[in-house]
Amino acid sequence: MNRRALLGTVGAMVSMGTLTYTTRDPVETLEIGVWLSEAAARYARVEERIVEYLECVCGFDYWSLSVSVRGVVRVSTEDGALVTSSGEWPTMVFDGALGRGSIDPAADVNLLVTDGQMHQTPTGYALPHIGSVGGARYLATLEPYDELVGADPPVSVEDATVPISTPVRTMQVLIHEVGHTLGLAHDHGVASVQDGVVVATPMISTYAFDPDYEVDCSRCGGPYPDTHNRPRKLSLAFSTCARRDLRQYSGGLRLRTDRR
Repeated sequence: MNRRALLGTVGAMVSMGTLTYTTRDPVETLEIGVWLSEAAARYARVEERIVEYLECVCGFDYWSLSVSVRGVVRVSTEDGALVTSSGEWPTMVFDGALGRGSIDPAADVNLLVTDGQMHQTPTGYALPHIGSVGGARYLATLEPYDELVGADPPVSVEDATVPISTPVRTMQVLIHEVGHTLGLAHDHGVASVQDGVVVATPMISTYAFDPDYEVDCSRCGGPYPDTHNRPRKLSLAFSTCARRDLRQYSGGLRLRTDRR
């Protein structure tokens, strides 16, 4: 099922009066729920790393943050994109919202982490409030955030840059999909040159290093730099314009109660 067809299915469920996207102004608490596939749950520390990094990256002063690992689910595929693009994970979330399944959906982000591959795109997929990503085995090997940054005293999340490795890139893709669930787009990402090194933020991610990528300008202002023959690093922090738009976030997913 492609994105347009899946969004059409979501829209049909909303229009039939079963589910609704809501507005909450202001959002006092951002609620992120994380589930693991059965294969992903086999790895020690994967839950710990996901919660730790999301609390670092999404802990803004304009909301309190609730990140919780809510359980293990059985899915037909470990493909971190297909499990959502096929409709399987969204259906599980919707059924939970309707009281027909074991999923207790979070208000804002419902993220499924699988043990899918991270070497060939797509490795994740997201819709409003629902997303998935592979790479659990790599997340489990990621060092604690402070050790990764390696600064004493620690620098802010916004100022930290980190080397590219499969575990780090996997975490950045996870953050990327969380951004999509909250309404961010690829052009909320920034690639900038810092001391001769090209640094890419989560919403553009390694697309910034792809010469065939079609988007050439960030909505933060300015074109993406030429990355040819330049050293590369990643940032795990959302860009300035992404953080600005997240401040305006007022959505949510819930069961419609005013059926007629």
